[in-house]
Amino acid sequence: MRISYSSLELYQACPYLFKFTVLDKNKLPKSKEAVFGTVIHETLRFMFNPSPLFPAFDEISDFFCLRWGEKSKNVEFKAEEEKSVFIKKGILMLERFYKKNPPWNFTVLDLESRFEVSLNDAETNEEHKLVGIIDRIDKYDDDNYEIIDYKTSKRMPSQDRLDQNLQLSLYNLGLIK
Repeated sequence: MRISYSSLELYQACPYLFKFTVLDKNKLPKSKEAVFGTVIHETLRFMFNPSPLFPAFDEISDFFCLRWGEKSKNVEFKAEEEKSVFIKKGILMLERFYKKNPPWNFTVLDLESRFEVSLNDAETNEEHKLVGIIDRIDKYDDDNYEIIDYKTSKRMPSQDRLDQNLQLSLYNLGLIK
């Protein structure tokens, strides 16, 4: 079986939805929040990619607005104003992030880094693949790396909840691989 962290998380939340979407391969429409998260991720990838220079904030903001316009076309909104609320929220979020994390201050090794780790089931002798995409990997010195996973939710989870979450542990396996 080939599975990602998000699929494992979905299984923990609702095994029936996991079966419907992952095993039976049925696609569900993306929520406006999911589309927003995707566009923020794409914009951050643009922000940390020097080509040949890092983009200025107005370029980042323009990129976000353009991608939001393209990606949100098939999303249902209660009212047209709701679309602009997401734009304002995204630009504010990106502006705060940009001010605290200017891209030229980091040694980014990779963006949207795909990984695959083989796991063997000792009982059945089956090989399973754990796959994922690490948003960003930074290098600090010869022995230290940082795995960064962007989140766009309103609240930061508690430390206890983060300690119980397997995502970064699984990403660490991917980094080691």
